[in-house]
Amino acid sequence: MLPILIVVLIAWAQPVLTETQSEAQFRVMDANSDGKLSREEQLAGARRMFEAMDTDGDGKVTPAEMSAAQSRIHGVRKAPKGALSSAEKIDAVDPNGDGNLSAAEHAAGTMLMFEKMDTNKDGSLSRAEFTAGHARLLTKAAAP
Repeated sequence: MLPILIVVLIAWAQPVLTETQSEAQFRVMDANSDGKLSREEQLAGARRMFEAMDTDGDGKVTPAEMSAAQSRIHGVRKAPKGALSSAEKIDAVDPNGDGNLSAAEHAAGTMLMFEKMDTNKDGSLSRAEFTAGHARLLTKAAAP
């Protein structure tokens, strides 16, 4: 009986165990579970992410805070080849160039990414658009 239970549990958990970081983010952000992200869901997810990263509560996220949050949330992993560092991610959406990310800068950057990822321009992101967009936009090749 126990071996059957173990096989059932592994089969049940398999989709979650093989999820990429982007797929897991999509699943969490899709608040109404309709298989797509609205602008509002994307922005709400970004607000939660900003709050999780801003550990000292000063209203700004530093590269160190971003890196620490990514390690806390996703575990310590080797970054994929060509992935942007936390400092490079911040630089991409930091119009005042101070090397930190304010909540407003993070929200504006999130909406800019949303527009770039919405390849069919229907006003929402499918799982495929979100995953492909993250792979494309969070690499050194895509950096400004």
